[in-house]
Amino acid sequence: MPNNLPVVPSTRSIHQVVTLTPGQIIYRHVSSLCSTKQSMECQCYNSKTFSFEVQKTACTQDESQNPSEIPWQNSDIIGQWCCVKYDEEIYPGVIQDLNETHVSVKCMHRIGVNRFFWPRQDDVLWYLHEDVIRTIPPATSVTSRHMEIDKDIWSKISNL
Repeated sequence: MPNNLPVVPSTRSIHQVVTLTPGQIIYRHVSSLCSTKQSMECQCYNSKTFSFEVQKTACTQDESQNPSEIPWQNSDIIGQWCCVKYDEEIYPGVIQDLNETHVSVKCMHRIGVNRFFWPRQDDVLWYLHEDVIRTIPPATSVTSRHMEIDKDIWSKISNL
């Protein structure tokens, strides 16, 4: 984080702040009660936009070689398998969509240790990027209904 951040005008009277883009906020003096989808970008109650100068940080060699680092800016990630953490449990799933901060994943349900199945009704949720542990190869069938994550990968991620 830079040492000298610019001051957001009327900071003391701001009641709601929303950010969807790095370095940019939308703020209001009154909270918007629009629907969830609209409230992120609505222009109700005289909302204002403020931009900070976004500074790119150079990653260290260790970060660039981290196999679990997911390239969120790349739309090719859609359709890939991943493992997410939800309520301190690990679930495999397929990435459906993504934005700057979240990823939509269609998840399997757990039936035991490294045993999963597809529910009858799709279980699709938006997760923060940091809740995605890593991408994985597709789960493999164990029975006609149950699947498992590669045993070596399961061993690594379950010990985190």
